Amino acid sequence: MTLPRYLVLVTRGVTPVYRYIPPADAVEAGVVARAMCGTDYEAAVAYANEKNELMDKWRNEVRYSKNLSEKSSLEDLFKAYINSIGYKALSPKSKTDYAYYLKQWFNDTAVVHTLLKTRLGDLSTPMCQRIYDKHAENSVSLANHTLAVYRLLFSFAIRNGFTKHNPFTEIDRRQDKPRRVVWEKKHIKKFMDVAFSKYEWRNVGLLVYMAYSWGQRLGDMRLLTWDNYDADTGVMKLEQSKRRARVELPTSTGLREMLAQQKADIGWQKYIVPSSRGDGSGGFKPFTLLQLAALGGTIMKAADLPTHLKMMDMRRTAVTEMIEAGVPLTNIMSVTGHATTHSLTPYIKNTLKSASVAQGMRDML
Repeated sequence: MTLPRYLVLVTRGVTPVYRYIPPADAVEAGVVARAMCGTDYEAAVAYANEKNELMDKWRNEVRYSKNLSEKSSLEDLFKAYINSIGYKALSPKSKTDYAYYLKQWFNDTAVVHTLLKTRLGDLSTPMCQRIYDKHAENSVSLANHTLAVYRLLFSFAIRNGFTKHNPFTEIDRRQDKPRRVVWEKKHIKKFMDVAFSKYEWRNVGLLVYMAYSWGQRLGDMRLLTWDNYDADTGVMKLEQSKRRARVELPTSTGLREMLAQQKADIGWQKYIVPSSRGDGSGGFKPFTLLQLAALGGTIMKAADLPTHLKMMDMRRTAVTEMIEAGVPLTNIMSVTGHATTHSLTPYIKNTLKSASVAQGMRDML
């Protein structure tokens, strides 16, 4: 009978019992504790394996961070953070998003030199302000998302004693204007026609149509698996990545037919709308956000669509259509996952259609 590391069978006394006795350094660090695990072999093994895994993650974190100081580089801090227990406890989407935003500013040679070559203790707020301002000129939203992750990164550094200041805390952050663009039905149809005209584009077309039909985010649609969808009832169940709201969504006849065909074609693997990249196990990986942006841009260009449109507008378009149709806000919340009707305010637009619906519902003389 083989026992996991640090699990021992103590035979003193009448009844032998299992004890978990981890190394002193892990106990002193508060990662694990010595414990009596009773007489149940399976329960004791499960407990020891769980604690050993936690301890291994801690040791890996220590390995990357033990030599960090204010003299270290940002690259060293990156490695320590992505190997930290806190980072590994994040949801898969959060991990992907954080890594994406941390890399955003490194397409710029000047930024790479400033951030990667400067010691943590020498990074100053004016230096970081210039980097932020430069990238905010291209996209305030992306610059703000990136700034938030860098603030978090340096908070991690301060908590662990790697540095004493956060150069991103006092950055003068620009206000991002809320996006209010919605697609017209003719543009949606044009996009779908072109997307389904080529086999290599059809999954992007289906993914975008799902986002529009269900009023959800593209990021959530790309990660949907067949386990989320009940083909018999046509109900899609998902947990939204942003608010962790759980929603159950009915499926239109047209979309059910598309999903039935998709199931017949590639239902043997995990994802409903995967990319063409293999996962090494015979299936496919989901689209990355960059892949979606690139393929979507190609489709939109081929469809000769207005350049101000973006695929991410599908959720806003769906919600706006529901509001203009006079759907009660409480019902819309069941689709969007919002906790209050106030959260729907950004979707409300003053349009002729909305005014016509309102006037048509009045009991006028």
